[in-house]
Amino acid sequence: MLSKEILILVEKFAEITNADSNGALIALELNPQDYDLSNIARLVESNNCKILSLFSHPIKETGKLVVMMKIDSEDASAVLRSFERFNYSVIYHFQKQGLTNDVQRERLDELMYYLQM
Repeated sequence: MLSKEILILVEKFAEITNADSNGALIALELNPQDYDLSNIARLVESNNCKILSLFSHPIKETGKLVVMMKIDSEDASAVLRSFERFNYSVIYHFQKQGLTNDVQRERLDELMYYLQM
């Protein structure tokens, strides 16, 4: 059985990381000299999203930096496209499934029809 202090610690950590709030998780891998928090925040905010929490840690084996963030939008597809457009390496993302709207589904179906011609 966990002690009361450990449970309090886990609850506080969950609160600090916004674990209980809705949103998507994104992990970027980059060289430490390429880390620019203001640029990362600008890309997120240009897609009408906010960064709820952000953590970074180095990978000793590669010398690269992993930046993990939680954003306030459950659909991170626009943010992910922005990161890819600006050559950020997205190594992981998690978002709520089934967020493709009808217009996007219709466009994908049209593209698939065109490719089959």
